[in-house]
Amino acid sequence: MIKANDTDVLVLGVNVLPDLINIGLQTLWIEFGQGKSLRWIPVNDIHKEIGTEKSDGLLFFHAFTGCDVVAAFRGKGKKTAWQTWDVCPDVTDVFSKLSKYPPVTSEHDQTVLEMFVIMIYDRSSPTASIDDARLNFSARKQRSYESVPPTRGALIEHTKHAVYQAECIWGQAMICNMENESPGDWGWKKNCDMWMIIWAKLPPIAESCQQLTKCGCKTECLGRRKCFQLSLPCTALCSCNCDH
Repeated sequence: MIKANDTDVLVLGVNVLPDLINIGLQTLWIEFGQGKSLRWIPVNDIHKEIGTEKSDGLLFFHAFTGCDVVAAFRGKGKKTAWQTWDVCPDVTDVFSKLSKYPPVTSEHDQTVLEMFVIMIYDRSSPTASIDDARLNFSARKQRSYESVPPTRGALIEHTKHAVYQAECIWGQAMICNMENESPGDWGWKKNCDMWMIIWAKLPPIAESCQQLTKCGCKTECLGRRKCFQLSLPCTALCSCNCDH
């Protein structure tokens, strides 16, 4: 039995259970909570319920969708992400690969993760590029800026953060002498004696404000339209049908 009040420990327990069984463990429990909320969680039953494939990829899934040291997707919790995993089986192999040390990523992995994130925000989206999906959500579906997925550049850095936590830290949970990996290779930068997270390598949004301008016109921007009177240029985010 492990006594812990941290979801990360439960996720680790489910992931490493087969390794523990191979060295003689029969049953693993986690004593979770305190006082009246105290409960014993049967790790063996959870592993059996979700299956070996998902258990193998659980570390990266947990880090990628948000944990103590990796950001989550705004407004998208674990339940939404888990339901998306159910309808996106192609991501299982990537999750499993990125849950094991040593850390190795490829362009294919990033492409699959991109599609997974798009489906978290809209399972019916026809786009395979997250930047195209952002444009589609903002311009055509008129979603607010806070309810669209991150840019591809930001997602790449986010993936690095999740890889570092899942593969370099949790992925060595069964290793006595862990290999040291520099956070500087995985989306962090050192400022004096403190490690700072790199959110994206794109310029700040204020420098691109003109490109983010859009009108609310449904047809052409003519006559009494406020955007026409102010000589505001049409951008790719506008939903009007102006040729210019």
